[in-house]
Amino acid sequence: MARELWWARLGSSSPRYKDWFQILGTDKVPLLHPGDAECNFIGEGAVYAHRLALDQLDEHQLNRLIAFVAKKFGADEGTVRTEVLRDGFPVRSEDVTIFYDMRAFL
Repeated sequence: MARELWWARLGSSSPRYKDWFQILGTDKVPLLHPGDAECNFIGEGAVYAHRLALDQLDEHQLNRLIAFVAKKFGADEGTVRTEVLRDGFPVRSEDVTIFYDMRAFL
């Protein structure tokens, strides 16, 4: 049985915990990489974020993400889907905690 060397969980103190939990249906967050990067959020400026591993979402999770974003920004779901699948989707670093299996350092 293969074990993960790292994984991410929603931070329960995040102001967006409830939204993310409703989208994902779990507190486990699939990320492309444990590292984060600085990016610009409209109206907020520089924010550190991870990239969501969209290929690890099931159809229901992806549909809930698309519907949430479309509703929040008053956008067409088809347009949101196209842009998310093309550009990816950020997860704020402050919304997740990254855990490492100690074997990764041995």
